[in-house]
Amino acid sequence: MEQVPDPVLQHAASEEQHEFPRLRENAGAQQLAMLATAARAAEAMAPTRPHPGAETAAENVAVGPVAALVDRTRDAVRKAMGKDG
Repeated sequence: MEQVPDPVLQHAASEEQHEFPRLRENAGAQQLAMLATAARAAEAMAPTRPHPGAETAAENVAVGPVAALVDRTRDAVRKAMGKDG
């Protein structure tokens, strides 16, 4: 299994501790549902692993959809071959 970098875990913990509670307090059910839909759409279009050379936001926007397609195809093939983890 791939090791998750500490900054990623720190970012996730910060979201859980600070951002998500504020969203729940200040957004209505409909807004939360729309945010969840948008997050799922972004996740579906995002690469599943890091791609060196695409460190800036602009590079990620340009490369992201193609990298995501390649990553998801690779993931599906690995899973079909029994090498998914």
